[in-house]
Amino acid sequence: MRKALLSLSTIVVLALSIGCGGEQTSAANSGWSQDLGDPTGQPLRRTETLSEPEQAPAPLTGAITTPPTEKRVRHDVMIAKDAPHEATCSCLAVVVGEPGDPRLLWQAEVPKLGGDVAVVAVSGKGVPCPGVAEDAPRRPSIAAVEQEGADVVLTIEELPSGRPQASGAVVPRPGPGGAVYVKPKGPKVPYGRPAAGAGARCKVK
Repeated sequence: MRKALLSLSTIVVLALSIGCGGEQTSAANSGWSQDLGDPTGQPLRRTETLSEPEQAPAPLTGAITTPPTEKRVRHDVMIAKDAPHEATCSCLAVVVGEPGDPRLLWQAEVPKLGGDVAVVAVSGKGVPCPGVAEDAPRRPSIAAVEQEGADVVLTIEELPSGRPQASGAVVPRPGPGGAVYVKPKGPKVPYGRPAAGAGARCKVK
């Protein structure tokens, strides 16, 4: 009877040992594998970005455009001293050109602007002005830039002393069939009328 009990106990102990050993070495239950890599060759975990773009970025092949903040009246560009100061319009010399035009003088480095704009500079120095004394202070300044259809129109004022003179502007290029014009701000301003003939504004380019 005692031998039978011992045999039964031995069988139970052996069964438990075999069961526990299988549980410890089972790859399915242990959470790890003897293989160091995934047999499929794929990474074990996919790394995701926080925000994936829905569309691919556009190639840098489009036409360069100028930011809207740069299309404005400017105080840092003027007609160069050695450029001709001839009357383009009444009492006013006007230059329209590219940013690097030698007729233009920048107080600092020439800005990098797109091909959709032009630079305009005005001056009254050395320009004959009938009806105005030669020693009278003359400070023509660009008061506003407007688009009228395909045209670009600059309004010129006589600026009082003590205020920074807007001698230039970065303006949009005129549309098809359009041109750049200047006009005086009010009837008493001598600048910006056609040099010859009547009219409310003067065509520059």
